[in-house]
Amino acid sequence: MTGTDRAAAPPTEDSAGRPKLPTLIGAACRSCFAVVLAVVLALVLIRLRGFAPVPTMLAGLSYAVGDLPSVARTLAWGLPLLVAALGVAQGFRGGMFNIGAEGQVYLGALAAAVVGAYVGPLLSGLHLLLCLAAAALAGGAIAGGLGWLRAHWGVDEVLSTLLSNYLLILLCAYLANGPLRDPTRQSGSTRTVHDTAMFPVILPRTELTAGLFLVVGLAGFAWWLSERSVAGYRWRMTGASPGFAAAVGFDVARGRIACMAVSGALCGLGGALLVMTSQGRFWTEIGTGIGWDAVLLALVGRARPVGVILWAAGYCVMRASARGVEQATGIPAELSSVLIAVIIIAAAARNGMFALATDRLRRWGAPLAGSGR
Repeated sequence: MTGTDRAAAPPTEDSAGRPKLPTLIGAACRSCFAVVLAVVLALVLIRLRGFAPVPTMLAGLSYAVGDLPSVARTLAWGLPLLVAALGVAQGFRGGMFNIGAEGQVYLGALAAAVVGAYVGPLLSGLHLLLCLAAAALAGGAIAGGLGWLRAHWGVDEVLSTLLSNYLLILLCAYLANGPLRDPTRQSGSTRTVHDTAMFPVILPRTELTAGLFLVVGLAGFAWWLSERSVAGYRWRMTGASPGFAAAVGFDVARGRIACMAVSGALCGLGGALLVMTSQGRFWTEIGTGIGWDAVLLALVGRARPVGVILWAAGYCVMRASARGVEQATGIPAELSSVLIAVIIIAAAARNGMFALATDRLRRWGAPLAGSGR
């Protein structure tokens, strides 16, 4: 591409680094195309397994969002995942690939469980705040430390955060089976937290708690920090071009450490929500897979808070629908996992698939237009 071509190319972002309306419309069209294609593939797979496709999917959707208790159950399951995914996205926007969300979720859950069980009982609001602060500090300290290694010693954050998962999960398992083990249980669990460290239920006979309001606030904060704040702008510039950011006077090292610390803090808060909204204690399998799912959603959502929120909502509905399908029809859970994987792969490849489809349509349409003339 020549210099003239680059100058003539329309910009996809405004002066503040925000996407323009045509870019947003194009992204929405590609996402819808991916969803439709994935649903068609899912219907085909269900049919190949010998089940009726449409009734099967409707049974799953009814379980996930068929009534108010179902919606509340799906929401309650997805709240910790959404917070962790927003945390991973913050790191990605700053060019820091935080693959250690799983370990940070575990550490945040353990920190909240320890403060909830061994401190207090206190006033409910104060106790909740202390548990959340402990979880955020634990996750933020680990991720920030790994960011410091990247910024000052050049240690690849993908490698360091990936390996930190094993260290943190095994450390938490040791503590839950050893010094912090609940003596009234066999193994793998800490003491139950005080009632003042649990979010109150806001919808009777459901699992939905006041943690919903905290997650809404954290989602708004993540959006503002990433898209509107000065710090977020500097992180985006650092992630896009560290050399350019340094040339215009940004402290690249500080930005990397800060965005990693915020990323880890949000992952830690996701772990705290596991304890404070449903589990009431830490146990060795409390957050299995949530951190990896958070990385997945941050990637599929292109590390933008709104995209992450939308894809997290869709993912939660898919997971809940999979459980409903298994209960209603007896379809194996493995098939549900395959269907979800197909949808996620289609979503991740939506740009390429959409471009391929439009190119094919353009090629097929050209001869028809010529013959019409």
